[in-house]
Amino acid sequence: DQNDPVLFDFFLEKNMLGIFWRLLEQRETPVSVKVQMLQTLSILISNIEAGPSIYYILSNDHINELIRHPFDFSHEELLAHYISLLKAIALRLDEHTVQCRHLQRLPPPLPMLGPLAAAAAAWSSSSSSSQ
Repeated sequence: DQNDPVLFDFFLEKNMLGIFWRLLEQRETPVSVKVQMLQTLSILISNIEAGPSIYYILSNDHINELIRHPFDFSHEELLAHYISLLKAIALRLDEHTVQCRHLQRLPPPLPMLGPLAAAAAAWSSSSSSSQ
């Protein structure tokens, strides 16, 4: 609930972003779990209030790792939730959050262009092969 900070405080206190990242990067984690985690992160980023909470999420290096991770985009649902997460992150960028030191360490011009291009290419090839 975006009006109740207790859940987000618990998320921070237990370093859930780090736990999510460790599970997402493991090959053994089932795709269905990865999809759910990407969806959860996308919803979380979309719904938290601006200010310290969004700054904390974006300043954490786990987001960089997530953006850079070579997910298997042959799974359409995984691809869709990855793109939704990138969109949620992009929509939260402003003059303050874009200055996060972790985001600045990503290669120019935009950190998500490489993964996004790969995701778009995977989506394009999967949608053209299904027609």
